[in-house]
Amino acid sequence: MILSHRPLKGALFGSAFLPGDELESLAKICGTNMALFYRSYEVILASPSLRMVWPDGVLGTSIAKFREFMEELVAPAEKLHLGEFWKGTEGEEGSVSDVFLLRAGKLKEATLLGLMVFRFSWGRFLVVVPGENPGRVRETLGLLSQPSLEIVRASLDRWVEDSEAEYVLTQLMERFPEEFRVGSGFFRKVGVPAPESQTQIFDISYVYRNRKWQREILEGEIVAGPAEGIFVWKRPGGVGKESSGLPPVFRERGVRIGHEILIRFSVFLGGVFPLGDIPVPINLLANGGLLRMNRFIREISMDLVPTAQSLTSNHFRFCRFWTESGFSIKGLEEIARIMDSSNWQNQMVLPFWETGPDSLAEIKSACRVSDPFFIDPEKNMGLLLLRDCSEWHARNVVVRHFRKRVSALVESPMTVSRFLSGE
Repeated sequence: MILSHRPLKGALFGSAFLPGDELESLAKICGTNMALFYRSYEVILASPSLRMVWPDGVLGTSIAKFREFMEELVAPAEKLHLGEFWKGTEGEEGSVSDVFLLRAGKLKEATLLGLMVFRFSWGRFLVVVPGENPGRVRETLGLLSQPSLEIVRASLDRWVEDSEAEYVLTQLMERFPEEFRVGSGFFRKVGVPAPESQTQIFDISYVYRNRKWQREILEGEIVAGPAEGIFVWKRPGGVGKESSGLPPVFRERGVRIGHEILIRFSVFLGGVFPLGDIPVPINLLANGGLLRMNRFIREISMDLVPTAQSLTSNHFRFCRFWTESGFSIKGLEEIARIMDSSNWQNQMVLPFWETGPDSLAEIKSACRVSDPFFIDPEKNMGLLLLRDCSEWHARNVVVRHFRKRVSALVESPMTVSRFLSGE
C-alpha cells in the first residue's frame, strides 16, 4: 500500500521503519482510507487514497479540519450523534467506532461513512470506511476491533516512538562538536520484530558529509527473542540482567577498524537508557579532545531530557519527572523499572545531602552518565540510581569514590525498595 509520511517538525529524519506490511493487512479488511494524527493535531502518515473521501487529507492537515469536513458531510439529524462520537475519542487508549448517514450527493458512491479512531498516548489513528449497506459497514468496523489487530497498534507505536527518537537525535546532531563531525558520527541499533519470535537488528549511522548529516540504514543479524527497541546498557563483568536477547551496550570502549583505533562513547537520555554511540578516532582525542568529548556527552545527556518532555508516546513518559536540576524523586520507581524491569527493587541508590551551593553540582560532575540523578530541592537532598551495581560494590567502591571527591554528605547506599519504604 502506498503511504505518504514525513518527519516530526524539527527532525532531520523520520522513522526508518514504516508500518507497511501491518497496514497492508489492515487495508485488506477495511480499505486504504487511513491517516495518523500525531498529538491528535496533524497528519504525519496517510494513504493518498484518503483524498478520494476527504480532499484535504494530506500531510500537515489538522484533525480539526477533518471534524469540520464531517460536520458538512453528515445529514443534519446526525449532528448530535457525531458530537457524541467526538467526545468518545478523547480517551487515551482503546478505540471508538460508529456509522453516519451522509447528506445526499455529498460523497460519490456512498451514503454512509464508518469511522474508527484508535486512541494512543501520542495521538489518533483514523480509518474511514465508506459504504451503502449499514450492516456491512458495521461488520467491517467490528473486524477492526479484534485483538488480532494488536500487531497493527504495536507497529504504529514503534513507528511513532522511532520518529520521536529521530527528533531527539536531531538536537544532538545540531550540537555535535564541529571538531569531531568529519572524523566521527553517531550510530545506533534498533530491534524490529521478525517471524518466529525473532528480532531483526538494524544498524543506523549518521555521518556528516558535504556539510550536512546523512543517514544510512543497514540490516544486521537476526537474533532470538522479542524486540524492545532500545538496548539495555550493561557494564562489562557487571551483574545487571539484560531484559532482551539483544547484545548489551557498553560505555566507553575501544575498537579497531582496519589500522585505526576508535573509542566509542555511549550517549544516554538522562542516564536512563542509551540512545547510541559516538565512535571517535583516538587521534582526535589528543590535546584535550577527550575532556571535550566527555563534557559534551555529559551535557547532552541532561539537555536532551527537556527536549523529550514535549513528546507524547509512552516511550518517553519518564521525562515528565525531569526538573531544572534532575529527575524528581517521585519518578524513582518508574525509572528503576525502565532500567531493570525484573529486578528494579534491588537496584542500588546512593543518597546525599547538600552542604553548600556547589555540592550537588559536584555529585553530577563526578557520577557516571549512565546513573540517573534525582533531586528533592525542598529537602536539599538527592540520590543516584546506580546502574548495574552490586551492593558490595556500592558500599566498598562507589561510596569511597564520592566521599573523596565531593563536599556533599554522602549516605550509605541502599536498595530502591528500602529507600521507597523509608527504612
